[in-house]
Amino acid sequence: MKKIILILLLFSSLTNAQESTPNPRKNEIRIDILQAILSSKASFSYERFLANDFSVGFNVNFNSSSKVKRDFEEGYVSNLPRYEFNPYVRYALSKGKKTYYFAEVFGSYNGGDYKEIVYKVDANLNGYHKTETSTYTDFGAGGALGYKMYFTDSFGMELLVGFGYNFANTYKSPDKISRVGLSLGYRF
Repeated sequence: MKKIILILLLFSSLTNAQESTPNPRKNEIRIDILQAILSSKASFSYERFLANDFSVGFNVNFNSSSKVKRDFEEGYVSNLPRYEFNPYVRYALSKGKKTYYFAEVFGSYNGGDYKEIVYKVDANLNGYHKTETSTYTDFGAGGALGYKMYFTDSFGMELLVGFGYNFANTYKSPDKISRVGLSLGYRF
């Protein structure tokens, strides 16, 4: 891990030395490789760069992790997140064009499956417990910090760490939302 951080810092210092005129490319698409490797989550992002260090975009996640699904089916967790849509607004905290830090405020629309054990009474007034599965949808908000570096004018990498909270359906949905990723992107 230390070697990876050292390599990232080396690339950062090399690209800082090559700062030039603003990038005329205003759109970027990214794929999160960290989420794909660690949790079998497909995560895609689109970002539009605006004037004055601001950008807006959205991120879409689909979860297909067999481990998380197995934990849900065996009763270790009570909810199974399936999808997430995150619109966001970003502000560049540093003034570099090839490398910079940013702060992000994001919203989240997410959903999945929820499992609970309920007490039932049959026609003969015998009580029993039954596992019921239902779906949930929720929305939330949060914040994140990140670092972005471009190897060329078009190809770049982004590191993002952020957290938020769901608001509406917290009985069934996860209380906390996380936005953690290492993405590779193409700017056009």
